[in-house]
Amino acid sequence: MEWKKVAEIVDAIFPGETVLVKYSTSYIPEFLLRFFVEHTSERNISLVIDDDFDALYKILTHAECIGLTIDLNRDNVYVLKTGGKFKVGNVVANVPFNTDSRVYLANYAAASSKVFQEIPSTSINLVLGLEDLFLSMESPLDVYQMVLRVQKFLGNEKRKAFYIVNEEVMESLPVKILGELERIATTVIRLIPYHTGARVQVLKSINPHLMGVEAGIDIRGWD
Repeated sequence: MEWKKVAEIVDAIFPGETVLVKYSTSYIPEFLLRFFVEHTSERNISLVIDDDFDALYKILTHAECIGLTIDLNRDNVYVLKTGGKFKVGNVVANVPFNTDSRVYLANYAAASSKVFQEIPSTSINLVLGLEDLFLSMESPLDVYQMVLRVQKFLGNEKRKAFYIVNEEVMESLPVKILGELERIATTVIRLIPYHTGARVQVLKSINPHLMGVEAGIDIRGWD
């Protein structure tokens, strides 16, 4: 199946990388979550999901509506939750949200470092709801403090981080930071939706073998 080529792309990303995954409004987050759950299970590696402001709940609800099964009840899947009210999956840490980015970042650093220390090998860190986190910030300074949060994780070989962002929402933010995130990211991927999946395009990578690579995620053939 063509999605196995996407698995090869993920495998070729180095530990410590920050990957920005851009998509337009569609069911791409649902397809991606299913893919990463299956992929990490097959590779026997941990999946740590940053669930910001109930993004995970919304994705699972949408998936159910379109008949896409996503099983988070696996020993290798962990959830690091910020804000919101719906507890979904194996929540191993709740990060208190504060509109003062300095307070929030201190809370996040304490919670996330403990989680990653307890996971024995390199994990995949899937970050969902980053747009809502930026929308909750009260000033441009707080927004850029959040960008620094992303940058500080560069080189942390305990994880491969994938930040899933809606391109239209990011471009509509009062503070335009999409370009800054693209600069910070070691790999940038764009997903282009179609009715049963998405085309995957690698736009930027520190791995020369990935530059310009294209593949696809298609839900046909998934149970």
